[in-house]
Amino acid sequence: MARRAAAETAKPAPNGKSGAKGLRVVFWGVAGLLAATVLVVAAIKVEQFLISDPRFTVAGRAEPGSRSPDFQVTGNYYATEEQIEAVFVRDFGRSLYLCPIWQRREQLRTIDWVEDATVSRIWPNRLAVSIRERKPVAFIQMEGRDGAMVPMLVDAGGVLLSPPRAVRLKLPVLSGVRITDTPELRRQRVKRFLTLQQELGKLMDRISEVDVSDLDNLKVTQQFEGRALTLMLGSQKFEPRVRNLLNNYGEIKKRLPNATVLDLRLPDRVIAVSERAAAGEVRR
Repeated sequence: MARRAAAETAKPAPNGKSGAKGLRVVFWGVAGLLAATVLVVAAIKVEQFLISDPRFTVAGRAEPGSRSPDFQVTGNYYATEEQIEAVFVRDFGRSLYLCPIWQRREQLRTIDWVEDATVSRIWPNRLAVSIRERKPVAFIQMEGRDGAMVPMLVDAGGVLLSPPRAVRLKLPVLSGVRITDTPELRRQRVKRFLTLQQELGKLMDRISEVDVSDLDNLKVTQQFEGRALTLMLGSQKFEPRVRNLLNNYGEIKKRLPNATVLDLRLPDRVIAVSERAAAGEVRR
């Protein structure tokens, strides 16, 4: 019994190892905290350096009419540099690091002619902007607030565009697109026009106006020997219907000398329609 008691007395304290382990945990925790603090302080100093050092300052225009040496724009034709530069007016005279390029990209996309844009930082102090513009496909006439008709352009997605100044565009007139149309309906109308344009090909050169008021019955205006005829083409087979009229126009002119609206939807005949009846069909 005495031996056993002596042996038990000689055993180390049961909490010796756990105490040492606890000290190591505390040590590494403090070391990690110090390292993190050093990194945070270093990051703050680096950020302050990027913000305050004049080498990173994006210069604006030296004077009205000049260009900024640190601002480059490519890809724009209809959207003016003034429109694009106005988006970045808050970024001139301060560090390139502070320019929120994703926010600026979204702001550029609000310019009607800009379909998409890329904004890049080029260190130490340059901004580069690349523009992808919308492509107009037709002229349209929109009713303004005062009731007057306002000329506009429209792209393949149905987006309305302000006509550029001093630029001539050879495009057909697209009627039936209304300011009250939803964006989706406007896209549908333009899509029907583009389908007709693709199917007619070279025949579109003789067509001055396309009416998409009724998506199931497209109408085109075409010149024939000095007079304008409105052709009702339906919703399909546009090319063969127009081609059939051209091939038989002499005979049709003899039979229908005073017609101004021709219905080409039936495969074996051409029907003269009064302008009032044609307008009534559009309203329905």
